[in-house]
Amino acid sequence: MPERGVLGTFAEPAPAARAIRRLRERGFSIRAVTPAPFPEVVAALGRPRSPIQWVTFPGALAGFFFGIALTAGTSLAWPLVTGGKPIVSVPPFVIVIFELTVLVGSLANLAAVAYGTRVGARPRAFPIDLPFDSELIALFAVGGDLEGAERMLRDEGAGEVRRVG
Repeated sequence: MPERGVLGTFAEPAPAARAIRRLRERGFSIRAVTPAPFPEVVAALGRPRSPIQWVTFPGALAGFFFGIALTAGTSLAWPLVTGGKPIVSVPPFVIVIFELTVLVGSLANLAAVAYGTRVGARPRAFPIDLPFDSELIALFAVGGDLEGAERMLRDEGAGEVRRVG
């Protein structure tokens, strides 16, 4: 049985953010689905920022230093003098260092996301059986006076408002 609440859809992020703020002031729990990460909607939801950045950046730094160690170490292990150039020369190493920085940083990000989805798993944030246009911003308000939630969503310019559950 689906959870009882009100579904409202918006074409623009600004009215959706206003509706979220008004509904949260009245004690509603709001869940949202957006086609893109609109900053004003995310800020209105009041969710904490993801800690994944604290895993990705150290991963990228590790890749950077691994790239330096790999290129310089390889050149020093097999010192081939070509055209009188120095054995350890930075310009040709930049490409390898950059690629390893991006590779290890993105793998660290992937591992953090995989771990976070496994450990931080929660019940469905949004009912998946609710049909709506995926190009719209959908808000699902749970708890409190559902008639009041319908009025607030309509007042803020929701294109479609309906009860669920």
